[in-house]
Amino acid sequence: MVASRRGRPTAGPDLTEATLAAEKKARLESEALCVTLLAEAQELADTIRKEARSDAVAAQAELESEDARLEARGQAIDRLRTELDERSKEIDQQFDALRLRAEVNTSREKELSTLAVQAQERVESAAQQTRQVALEHLRHEHVEQSSVAAQKAARLAEEFARGNAELAARRLIDLACQRYGQPLPTERLVATVMLPTAGPLRERIVADSAALLQVITAATEVEFLTKDDGDTLVLQAPDPYKREVGRLAFERLLKERSPNEASVQKLATKVAADLERTVRGAGQKAAEVLKVQKVHPEILFLVGKLLYRTSYTQNQWAHAIESAFLCGMIAEDMGIDPIKARRSALIHDIGKVLWAETEAVGSHAVSGAAFARAHGEPEDITHPIAAHHNDEKPSTVLAHIVAASDALSGARPGARRATEEAFSTRVEDLERICYDFPGIDSHFVIQGGRELRIVVDHQRVGDLEAARLSSAVATRIEDELTYPGQIKVTVIRETRVSAVARY
Repeated sequence: MVASRRGRPTAGPDLTEATLAAEKKARLESEALCVTLLAEAQELADTIRKEARSDAVAAQAELESEDARLEARGQAIDRLRTELDERSKEIDQQFDALRLRAEVNTSREKELSTLAVQAQERVESAAQQTRQVALEHLRHEHVEQSSVAAQKAARLAEEFARGNAELAARRLIDLACQRYGQPLPTERLVATVMLPTAGPLRERIVADSAALLQVITAATEVEFLTKDDGDTLVLQAPDPYKREVGRLAFERLLKERSPNEASVQKLATKVAADLERTVRGAGQKAAEVLKVQKVHPEILFLVGKLLYRTSYTQNQWAHAIESAFLCGMIAEDMGIDPIKARRSALIHDIGKVLWAETEAVGSHAVSGAAFARAHGEPEDITHPIAAHHNDEKPSTVLAHIVAASDALSGARPGARRATEEAFSTRVEDLERICYDFPGIDSHFVIQGGRELRIVVDHQRVGDLEAARLSSAVATRIEDELTYPGQIKVTVIRETRVSAVARY
């Protein structure tokens, strides 16, 4: 290595040639790379130029197509505007024509109104009455004609109903009687008991003025009266239910080995409790037999007490069930709810128990209906109860059905019987009361002693006196007689006026 002028070493001849050769090679490679890059750039530029030219051609074509579409749309709008203008002109012409016709019609209406007024004035002048008077006359005429037609139709319907009502009612009653066949036997109520035969028990019962029987009497209100034979005791009580308590207490007394007053007192209390359970069970059984549900327990308790009541020997508990069955069948044939009918008929006689045990006023029908109403029964159930003896005027079909069922159950053969002696005594008592009032011409006892008809002298008894007479006789009957149910008093005052035409 040779040092340079500045003190640095310099390359020798071999190093310089190699460097030059390397620089030349690098320069050639660089030039070749430049040529390659220029060729690629030229090629890329040509490609971009072609794509740009192609996009420009497509954009130009799209613009030309859009211009053509807009031009066509503008032409269509111009045509539509032209058509609308023409149609608007036609509509305006039609409106003008209609306006003219409306004016003509208005003018004609005024002329017609004027002519109508003139015609009405001429008609009213010729008829000598106004239009309102004529219309009123026609209205009255049509109303009268309609009223006459309605009366004729109603009369025909009433005649048809009357002609067929009897047959229809008989058919319903016959069917109900034929369908009803459920036996409900009940024991006949006993009003007497027998003392035991001679022995210690008999002596104990009759000892000390029948002190043991007096204990039963104090507990049950049942008195024991000795008959002439000395062995039979007659039970006398305010009502049959208490009489049954006394009878059962006496029968249990006979089974006691060594009865005393304390044991008899307990025995009577237990008998009363046992009979109450029996009665409540009888009421519940009646409801179950009739498939009647949700009846107040106190109402069923009264129904059960009917088991120990009779009317002309007919057991009232069995009568209530029988009436309910008949009522349900008749109601079903007439298209009425049979369950509701059975419910009303089952409790229709509970007022008979209230008469004996409470201070109920009025007939047993009215008091029973009031009790049922107070214990939750609706009006459509209680009204038939109150009306089944016409204490209230029947206003529903069910009320008439309940009354008919009650009468049917009591009037069927074998249902009730009254002794000849009791009936004769009642007739004699009624006649005796009638003889005490002046102005009575004749009197008749009808319906088995349930109605008293009095015929008075019209010259001695006026209309007002006749009304007073019926109330006075009814009051005397209530005060002096004892009878089941009710007795209706009817006073008849007939006025006959006659004259003779002589020749």
